[in-house]
Amino acid sequence: MLVNLNQNEEENTPTDGSTRKLLDRFKSAVSEADELLASEQHQQAMALYYEASQSADEMCERFLTLLVRTSPSNDYRTLLIEVISWRLRYITAQYDYHLAVAQTLSGLPREEWIARLETLLVLSQTWVDKLLPFMKEVNEPGLRGRIEDVLSDWVSGIRSLIDKLMKWGMASAQASRVLEWAMDNGLK
Repeated sequence: MLVNLNQNEEENTPTDGSTRKLLDRFKSAVSEADELLASEQHQQAMALYYEASQSADEMCERFLTLLVRTSPSNDYRTLLIEVISWRLRYITAQYDYHLAVAQTLSGLPREEWIARLETLLVLSQTWVDKLLPFMKEVNEPGLRGRIEDVLSDWVSGIRSLIDKLMKWGMASAQASRVLEWAMDNGLK
């Protein structure tokens, strides 16, 4: 979670040792996973790739925290929020693309495209989770309004996706879970 914009920098600064450990954990997990994949030990490789992705996400979180903490003005924070927002909008636009492709298929290929769609849903939820702390910490009305607009659009996209899935006789438990998570976090 991103730090409070007014907190003491020292309180939330990761130590060089912890950052180094995180980077080493990432590199080690990827290296081991590559070896396991080459020897066709797919389950173990998947677990290590997942561990590497978690380490990468934690590093991303640290960099975002650093950017927010060191930004000299709200203009820089706005720029950061715009980058996150447009990444989220890109992912959300992919929902309809994947759903349209799934509509043209049947059987296992359709299920694979729905699975890809569900992966995008979880990825978008991760980006939303990165924006939520700004909602609690930002006092500037313009910046807060931008965040609220993006999050509102995201929830609308999830609802639209669920409606289309129902209309086409398809289902996604993941879409329902993501929408429920949004509601639990006060997003409408």
